[in-house]
This record gives sequence, C-alpha cells and structure tokens, in this order.
Amino acid sequence: MQPVVQAVLRSWSIPPVATFALVLTALTYLRGTWLLRRAGYPYLPAWRIASFALGLLALWFALASPLDTFAPFVLTAHMLQHMTLMMVAPPLILLGSPLIPIVRGMPRFAAREFAGPFLNWSVAERLGLAITNPVIALVLMGIVMFAWHVPGPYELALRSSTWHQVEHACFFFTSIIFWWPVVQPWPSCARWPRWAMVPYLVIADLQNTVLSAVLVFSDKVLYPSYLAGPSVFGFTPQGDQAAAGAIMWVVGSLAFLVPAILIAIQCLSRRRPWTSAPSSRRARTSTLLPEAKGRFVNRSNSRAFEAISFVSLFLVIAVTFIFLSSRASDDDDQVLRLSRQEGPFVISIYGPSGELSSGPASFGILLQDRSSHEVLLESDVDLLLRDPANENQPPAPVRASRGDENKLLFAAEVDLDAPGTRTLDITVRNANRNATLSMPLEVSTTAEPGFGFRWSYVVVLMIATALGLIYFSRHRTGNSASLTAPIT
Repeated sequence: MQPVVQAVLRSWSIPPVATFALVLTALTYLRGTWLLRRAGYPYLPAWRIASFALGLLALWFALASPLDTFAPFVLTAHMLQHMTLMMVAPPLILLGSPLIPIVRGMPRFAAREFAGPFLNWSVAERLGLAITNPVIALVLMGIVMFAWHVPGPYELALRSSTWHQVEHACFFFTSIIFWWPVVQPWPSCARWPRWAMVPYLVIADLQNTVLSAVLVFSDKVLYPSYLAGPSVFGFTPQGDQAAAGAIMWVVGSLAFLVPAILIAIQCLSRRRPWTSAPSSRRARTSTLLPEAKGRFVNRSNSRAFEAISFVSLFLVIAVTFIFLSSRASDDDDQVLRLSRQEGPFVISIYGPSGELSSGPASFGILLQDRSSHEVLLESDVDLLLRDPANENQPPAPVRASRGDENKLLFAAEVDLDAPGTRTLDITVRNANRNATLSMPLEVSTTAEPGFGFRWSYVVVLMIATALGLIYFSRHRTGNSASLTAPIT
C-alpha cells in the first residue's frame, strides 16, 4: 500500500463530545430494550437492534473518519460524508424503532418527570405531526440540501468548525424527519397510504438529481476553497466537483429508488406494507422495570432517591461533557492562508482563520511535488518566526511533525509573542532538494481578559435551567402525570 494511502486511512479526527453522546445513546437504547424484554414486551427483534447500532456507527463514521478530515481538501470526501449523514444513518436508526426503548432506558425519574410528560404534551404532539407530514418533510429536506450547497453557506461551513457542525446537524435531523414517513417507526401512525411513499421518494430523487447535475455539468468550480487549495489525490478542482456530483447522483438515487421499488412491489402484491410496527403480543407481566428485593425496594421506589440519583447522574454526564469539549481539537478552524510554487515544490500553509492574535498559533504545511503534485511525506519542515524590526535577535526554528489528525500535513505551533508585523519562514527539505517560503503575518493584540464561559458551560447551564423550570412548573400546578406506556 502506498504511503499516501496509508496516511489517508490513518487520518481520523475522532470528536470526543459526539462519540460520548452516541455511546450514551446506544447504552440508553440497549438498557431500554432489555427492560422492555424483561417486562414482557419483546417487540424488538434482533435485526432492529442491530439496525439501530449500525445507524449510530454510520453516524460516528461520518464524523470521525478520514471523510471528515479531508472534507476541506476534497469535495468528493465531503460529499460522501453528507451522503452518510443523510442517506445511510437516519433510515437505519429509525428502523430500530428508537423512541420507546430510549425513553424506557432513561432513569425512572427522567422518564416520569420529563420524557413522558413531553411525549404526552399536546403541543409536542401537534408539532411532531406537522413536521413529519410528508409534504413538510419533503420541502424541508429540499430546502436544507439546496441551501447548504449554495457557495456562500458552503464556504462558511468550510471556514468554521462551528458552522460545519451546524451544517451536519441540519442534514442529519432533517433527514430523520424525511425518512420518518417512509420507515414509520413505532408508535407513530401513517398519515398517507403506503403507496403514496413511492411518488414521495421519486420526487426526492428528482431534487437530488437536479443538485447533483449542477455539480457534474457546471463549467466552473462553485466553491473557491477547493479552487485555491492544492490537488491532493490527483483530482483537478473541476474533476473533483464532477466526481462529487456523480457520487451524489448514484448514491442518492439508490437510497431513494430502491425503497420506492420495494414499497411498490409490496403494494402491488397486496402484502403487508413494509413497516416498523412491532408485534402486538402481550407478556404475562405488566411491569416495565425490574423489581428489587429486600430493603432496597422502598429506597429505589422513593421519589427522593430517584431524584438524587438523577441529579448525580446528570452532574457526572455534565462534567464529562465539559471535560471532553475542552479536549476537542480545533483543526477544523484552519483555513488555507497561502499556496505557492517554490523551487521544485508546491507549499500550502494552513492556519487559523481570520485575524491572528498574539499567543500560540498552530499551522499546517502540505508539501507536494511541483510537477506531479505527489504529496511528499518523507520530508523535513522547519518554521521560523521573524520580527523584521528586530533582526538582531536570532529566532529559534520549530521543527514540524506529522499532524495528529491529518497525516498528510506537517504541523507545528509558533508563539506570536507580540502584536505587529511578523514574517513566517517555512523551510522544506526532501532528498537533496530544498526551498524556503516566507509569509507575512499581521498579529493583533490579545483580546481583553474578561469573565466568560465556554460554550459547554452555557449548554449545561441552559439544560439544567430548562429541566428545573419544567419540574417546578409541573409540581407547582399539581400536574404531575406519570409516564404512560403506549404499548398495546
């Protein structure tokens, strides 16, 4: 296997927060299925559980694999990531009928005080029926697909990791809404007859075809980031865009038309439509949670003990979430700052987007052969930061090492010690060839110190406040309806 291919396959960017959330979701789902089976409701066959697990795995793969690492470099990788988020993970997750198992897998206090009342809330029910209406779902899916592929929003997502995550969330959650009428996960009820899902999927395929045709047949590169960036895998920017459109065309058509054909066959053969409804077989016991014995029964059934257990678990999850968010990498915020042919090389420099502030700053260097555009991995790269106004002070060079996530880049951190004009010299050596590229930097003052929260603190505080308000509001009005089980 070629060294470049090996480097690509090793370029994983595992997101700690998303990984933690997906693992927690999987454990909650599995606990819920175990409790339902133990209570006598074994309505989830093994293949549905496996489908849910594969859906979460596909979602994690889209966010952690080299597809995410090379999304800013190769449009084809970015398109494969989008297809996984929209065409693979959502239907697999919905086939697992996740709603009731996840609610049952929650702590009893959370299910009774929050999840159960929310599911029984008339406003939430009306909102759910509205957004899963096939017309609304189809229009929403089309708007999100076309809006995020407009050059402006697309470039914004490439330049900012935060907006990139917002883009992914839009794709995933609108796809969940789109696939809901097709899969119809239990306990939801179909709004339209089953045969109507055939034109529903065909229209979605037409939307996908129009967008993919724009990418394939466009006579110009639509996204400047890929036009200015280097050719990493031998694609020209125009060829990369055409390949991405072809992937969107083929994968999208298969994802839409294969279920449409299966549903049409089932309707024509007068068989029971493909549905996610579980078996209605009742169990001998009506208990949904395992019973305890001895003195622990009274303690575990007391509301005070349940509340304390829930608060303790919430604090543990919140602390873990805050810790993992502080460990998250910000490599997605690096943008191409300069790409130039220098000697026998093409040297591309990636760094923080926007204005540079004094303090540590990370830079990534991609080194390619000038004639073949082959990525040169066996090279030495040194970074040297100079102050043109103080040439008497000899600077110390910094040796770049292979990047933690993107193994095709050489990464190094330099200290922008003070505001003003600086010059960054990049010296590269490969075999008996060498070259030096100089890039001017304008360093601004550091932001004024002040009291502020990390985004993870704000999220935890907002969730805790919302849960507290819901709890005290319900108990103040005396409306403490317990969780009802929609299992018949």
